[in-house]
Amino acid sequence: MTGKEDLFTPVHKGLRAMMYDLSTRLQTTDFTDRVATQALATDLEVDFAIARSAGCFLCAFAAHAHDEEKVVFPRSAAAANALVSELIRDHQGLTRRELEIGERARGLASLSSREERMAAGIHLNQLANDLFAAYFAHMNREETELVPVMREHFTDAEQAQMRGAIIAGFQPDRLFALLGWMLPALNVSELTDLIGSVKAGAPPPLMKAVAEIGAARVDADRWAVVRQNVGI
Repeated sequence: MTGKEDLFTPVHKGLRAMMYDLSTRLQTTDFTDRVATQALATDLEVDFAIARSAGCFLCAFAAHAHDEEKVVFPRSAAAANALVSELIRDHQGLTRRELEIGERARGLASLSSREERMAAGIHLNQLANDLFAAYFAHMNREETELVPVMREHFTDAEQAQMRGAIIAGFQPDRLFALLGWMLPALNVSELTDLIGSVKAGAPPPLMKAVAEIGAARVDADRWAVVRQNVGI
């Protein structure tokens, strides 16, 4: 049994795009500017009670890990128990890093001294770099080790069912926020497959919403090719 489904790479591309953007903001934010500091701190807030929403960058990372552990990992453990156990331990370590960054961000804007905010901002950037490095390695491992296992042990239809179960748990704001990062991060072939799948199985209002996100976020030349390929 060897399929072509990949539950990880497309969404990982979206998460990587979020990290690239956040890394750039951390590097370029003037932490002596209280307003700019507060804006960044808000996007770094960690509230896992709302982690299933689109409320913040770190919540998006946490929600992705939650989705994997709830839907994908239990099914995959029978075929790759040791690997799944290690990936779950990775999630626990990533969560600790996310919580520390959120805590640092909360305290950052309240610092009255420009010099203190600058020093704290430098440290926050370093913590985020460590998180991103660990997260990139983790996602690469899921793509290079777990994706082949799932293709061997699950049909494309079974994996599509898992994806459907994950999406069914999304609030609309979280789904559309994730698509806003994911669609422009995909190549034309990946976009064609994804949009074609949505067209084939989603109700027309959802298809319309996804197409609007694609038109707004994907560069015009790539989106024109996808529209022609899919027939939308």
